[in-house]
Amino acid sequence: MWQQPDDEQYGDEIFLAGELVKAGVYKQIGMDREIHLDRVDHLPASFDGRIACYVLMRPAVGQHKGTNAA
Repeated sequence: MWQQPDDEQYGDEIFLAGELVKAGVYKQIGMDREIHLDRVDHLPASFDGRIACYVLMRPAVGQHKGTNAA
């Protein structure tokens, strides 16, 4: 079973496969896999028999705080 790292490297922002999340770039914990979402969507399963856990790396373009639309 997966356990959260002791050093709290990922904080409270861990998302599971199937979870509905906002747009952004998500990295699968323990893998090199990155998922780029342009809109609110569900995170994909790993299809390897393990529970896929993701961390949000950075918001999608235009989703940064302080971004001004002209």
